[in-house]
Amino acid sequence: MTPETLIALFEARATALPPESSQMLVRHLQCKESLAVSRAIAEASDRYAGNDSQLLTTPAELLTPLA
Repeated sequence: MTPETLIALFEARATALPPESSQMLVRHLQCKESLAVSRAIAEASDRYAGNDSQLLTTPAELLTPLA
């Protein structure tokens, strides 16, 4: 591959649009309402989760039987 071909490849990649999924993520992260909701959820989880390190026990019906 020649340097000119490599430069042309980089230029083409730099000007190409990102995939649609990435565009959607960028729009979501730039949306003020989305940011406000995520901030409210984070604050609520901090407020109501508490600071104790007590773990809840797992119900027996969720545990797989030992072999």
